[in-house]
Amino acid sequence: MRRFGGALLALLILVAAACSESRPAVKPLVLGAIYPLSGPQAPGGHDELAGLRAALRLAQATGALGSRQVQLRVIDATTPAQAVAAVDRLIDEDHVALIFGTYGSTLAEPAAARADQRKTIYWETGAVSDGVTRNRHYVFRTVATGDNLGRMAVDFTRSVLVPAAGLQPASTRSVIISVDDVYGRSVGDGEAARAAALGMPVVDRIVYNASAFDAGQVADRLAADRADYLWDVSYIDDGVAIWKAVVERNVPLRAAVGTSSAFCTPDFGKRLGAAAVGVFAADKPDDQVSPGALSPDGRSLLAQARAVYASQNSGSSMSIPAVAGFIGGWAVFHEVFPRVADEVTPDKLRVAALQVNVPAGDAINGGGIAFNTGNLADVGQNRLAAAVVGQWQAVGQMKVVWPAAYANAQPISH
Repeated sequence: MRRFGGALLALLILVAAACSESRPAVKPLVLGAIYPLSGPQAPGGHDELAGLRAALRLAQATGALGSRQVQLRVIDATTPAQAVAAVDRLIDEDHVALIFGTYGSTLAEPAAARADQRKTIYWETGAVSDGVTRNRHYVFRTVATGDNLGRMAVDFTRSVLVPAAGLQPASTRSVIISVDDVYGRSVGDGEAARAAALGMPVVDRIVYNASAFDAGQVADRLAADRADYLWDVSYIDDGVAIWKAVVERNVPLRAAVGTSSAFCTPDFGKRLGAAAVGVFAADKPDDQVSPGALSPDGRSLLAQARAVYASQNSGSSMSIPAVAGFIGGWAVFHEVFPRVADEVTPDKLRVAALQVNVPAGDAINGGGIAFNTGNLADVGQNRLAAAVVGQWQAVGQMKVVWPAAYANAQPISH
């Protein structure tokens, strides 16, 4: 079936290319894309953009775009100021109606705010900070929020790890380590709130500056806290440094659960090797979730997405950011654009986006797409976004272990 699917997709792409050659020239519709393509977040930024490009290619090949010729105008941004300047440049020079971005929360919040101020659609494909969509009219996000991921880490600890250890929630000691920015605060606040609701004491909350911190001091403070469980919210460089310090000092923990920008990334496993084995991470799913989490339509779309992505990326599989980029792009190209007649404007796109209803299981990671509406503060947030917990179960190998519907392995206790 996979060979047949790949052959069919290749045929569709050839037919689309042949048809496009015979059509009269049409002025392309330019859309913006802002991602960190240099600096420490570049690996995730490149993967998320690659997923977005795969969605565009598949939409072109399958005719989802109709007669529209869509082009992406991509800008590299690594600082909040650069992200804001990129929004202005895309609007002023390219007259875009929609901007995709940005993988990183510190980029997404200012970019989303600026786009909303200028009444242009900002479509977040990866960043999780809760403030991205808050009180903004023209901002949409297809992935889970930081609050969702934080609560997922705590729920997993309470539902799986605590019973496995034979403990009562009230007798446990948990510590939150989080970077001091919008990403760290969103996830950390979600963890703190959920732990309080479940009666799990958080005995310390260690907040650090990613540009100036001592990993050893962080690990020593964690050891002094006599923690059972660590919930970590870090970026890759600081996350690796902190976990190395924890391991080197033999800090006794029952388990550690990280979140999206460090503990679940391929670089975390590569750089730490055996030291990463046993660590958990809450994040968006990649393309390896259990087939049972997908509907027949979801499984079919996943096969096509994998084929296109591999053809554009030297045979690579789809990472978590790549899947997130694809889902965000496919939502626009396959669900929003067909609902917009004639000229594409931000207001028409907004109305169309609020009508999207992709059932859970139809997205390629087992989630769905339906945006909040009404008078909620986070109108534009996808309420069907998927989130999972994975575990490094061998060197360089992460498996999804929870929730059960998404799992492709059982959690291993150490």
